[in-house]
Amino acid sequence: MRPPMRSSIACTRCRKSKIKCENNGGISPCDSCIKTGKECVFKLPDPVPPKRTEPPTGVKQERDGGSDRKKLKKIDDISKVDNQRASVYAEEVLSAPFLTEDLWEQVLDLYKLHFAPELPFLHLPTIKEKLGRKFRSSQPEDSSEVNLVLLGVLTLTARFHPDLVKYLAHICNNQPGNARTRPVQTQLDPTAASEYYADILTMALGPLRTAMKTASVERVSALLMLGLYDWSQTQPQTGGLGAWMYVGLAIRMAQYLRLGFGDVPALEDANAKAVELQQKGAHHQSQDALEKEVRRRTMFSCFILDRMLACGKERVAILRPEDIQIQLPCSEDKFDLAMEVPTGFIDDKVRYGMDDSVLSRFIQLVDLWGEVSRFSADGGRLNKKEQDKPPWTKESTFYQLNQKLAAFDAGLPGTFTFSRSNYFKHENHQASSAYVLLHMLRCVCLIMLHREYIPFVPIRNREPEGPLDQPTFPEDKYGRPPEGFWLESAEHVFKAAREIIDLIEICQRKEKLPQSTIVLFAIWTAGFVGLYAIHFPQMDTKGHMLDYDFEDTRQPESLGDVFRRGSVAFTFATLHKMSVWLKMASTYVLVLRKMDKYFITIKNDYFRFSAKNAGTDEMPSRVREGGSGGGLEEYRPLSTTLKDFGFFRPGEHDPAGTADRPSPVAIDHPPPPPPPPPGGAEAFLTSTANKASKSATPGSFTAINRTPIMPAPDRPFSNEARYPTPHPEVYADPWRQSNNAPRQQQPPAQAYPASEAMHDTTTAIAAEAHDQAWWVTFKKEAERRIGTIGDLRYFSSGESQLAIAEMPFGDSTWVLPFEDTSCKLLQQVEY
Repeated sequence: MRPPMRSSIACTRCRKSKIKCENNGGISPCDSCIKTGKECVFKLPDPVPPKRTEPPTGVKQERDGGSDRKKLKKIDDISKVDNQRASVYAEEVLSAPFLTEDLWEQVLDLYKLHFAPELPFLHLPTIKEKLGRKFRSSQPEDSSEVNLVLLGVLTLTARFHPDLVKYLAHICNNQPGNARTRPVQTQLDPTAASEYYADILTMALGPLRTAMKTASVERVSALLMLGLYDWSQTQPQTGGLGAWMYVGLAIRMAQYLRLGFGDVPALEDANAKAVELQQKGAHHQSQDALEKEVRRRTMFSCFILDRMLACGKERVAILRPEDIQIQLPCSEDKFDLAMEVPTGFIDDKVRYGMDDSVLSRFIQLVDLWGEVSRFSADGGRLNKKEQDKPPWTKESTFYQLNQKLAAFDAGLPGTFTFSRSNYFKHENHQASSAYVLLHMLRCVCLIMLHREYIPFVPIRNREPEGPLDQPTFPEDKYGRPPEGFWLESAEHVFKAAREIIDLIEICQRKEKLPQSTIVLFAIWTAGFVGLYAIHFPQMDTKGHMLDYDFEDTRQPESLGDVFRRGSVAFTFATLHKMSVWLKMASTYVLVLRKMDKYFITIKNDYFRFSAKNAGTDEMPSRVREGGSGGGLEEYRPLSTTLKDFGFFRPGEHDPAGTADRPSPVAIDHPPPPPPPPPGGAEAFLTSTANKASKSATPGSFTAINRTPIMPAPDRPFSNEARYPTPHPEVYADPWRQSNNAPRQQQPPAQAYPASEAMHDTTTAIAAEAHDQAWWVTFKKEAERRIGTIGDLRYFSSGESQLAIAEMPFGDSTWVLPFEDTSCKLLQQVEY
């Protein structure tokens, strides 16, 4: 409950209305203004005037629910809207009292920080001038097309503005009643604010037939904003069809408007255009230059998002670089001043004497990223065209792309290269976002390219030595690779991931990390590389990811060292923070945790089967069976989740199911206890044993029946039982909150004598994973068991009204019934 506040800090509206002002000290709008949609202004109260014999006349106090209050209509109340009514409704939404000129300044700053590199077409001086004219003019202007752009800006940025989130929470919830008696809810979903404006923008575009027949640059911009927002919210269950369609429609509309043409005139038209330019005045020249630059930037925004959505298997890009016959965008200062300058074209490698900018370099890198992602999506080294071409030969696609990336790095001006000092130079001019995206995308390209020749499970390697699965490149057929080729290639991966980590750290110190989907993908990629380095430390020979010093004390100890310390913990914490605004980030958080468990499981399987195969002459190829391969058969079903950018088709990405799926070999043929691994994995065993000794407890909890506990089946409760049967969704929200809580209960100390085998370092990781999984499931099912079957009675007496098969865990063949009561079993234990 909020403590009562002094009346001296009440807002002006509550002071005039003489109502209680619920606020937090004037930092954010009060509850009453949020509910009425009014601007909330705090200022010192005026001095009390001397008493008058007669009260002043003509003063009308503003009351809640008065006639001057503008009520925003529900979206559902507008049925069968046409284009004109949709435009009127959009104007009404944008005229909300809380959308003040100061708030718009903050919203535009958020746009510039998070989205300007991907959508650079917004000319902020023009937008601010039109907004100022709108606030100061009593005559409304016909600005339906501009309103589409403004709604797009709010769609992207509303989730990042705390005041807008509060205002829109009230509008969306439509809470009735007196503002003085109903407090604003404390748990707010920031994405609900952006969803509101996305729905309004979709409506403002008009009915489908009208939207398909109306084209303008503003509509292209609005569609791109909708596409980028939808892409940031994609999840495996929903897919990214909305973003795919919005961006595709924007590209077709841009092509119809010929936004990609105009800067390569025919020779006979050059002289005529020069004469026409001389006849125009300076003002008209500036306006023409601005219009051309906005059209160019809109087209390149289509190009950027087209390459972004095409980064994955069976995703075909629409735009080709040779079809874009316009020069690159100019620098930001020239754009603000509406100056026409030569900048060169997308395939120009030499930029001498031309206006250069980080944005233009970023667009050229996006073009190169399209080639790298296509090489990766087509199979990389597994492509039939690449199987007979060693990566160090000039005929291979890997060699050609690697040379292009090296040439791009070498061609960057000194102030554009990666360093902390250069970041602060760009940040000083409010242009750090494009610089951050440039280098994050450059690092992603290096990782995507060089990981193609690194084994997925290099458990037998002492250091990087090339692929272990076919196709390989034996020396007797292809010759020896250049000295240190494989070591250098692997180092590119880990060094690029470390640069992403460093960029995140620099940005977060000043709270200026762009919440971009490209940044999100780069952070996820770096996090997975760090996870790979932790499980296979012999591959990170220079310790780029292993030596990063970070500790997240907010995470519980039960989460494990991987997500509490080091580079993985840093990326994990960053993704978790971004998931508040970008739902795509929450899925990558889940994938990262699943892949950690996956690597633990496959390493344990390898060591167990390698001991079983020690006395035989046959060596299997599957790494899970103790074979000599590099895990290619394991990588294939995971490649879409690990390589693709985002989640395109619903159900296509199933990281949880794939990573958690047990090996059929391990089920059908239970392996013997693992002996010490062979010498080929000494480096890995040393690091793993040290890690396990830090995180595992000296003695682990052992169940009474010494039987592994399997998770409860996902099935509804039986209605035939003689007790109240709650539905599973009753507990969905409480358990979701408990999983996100900062603190978790630790497993109890050792209560029963543990087997000596549990102290073996080779099984420490398996014991830790088993204990964590058991306790997570135990806590998750606590309310179901105690609330429905009364298992306290079953635990104390061995009796229950419910059959064992009907209990949670009961339908598992792993669970055995008690042969004696628990009381007697407890009495037999020696303490």
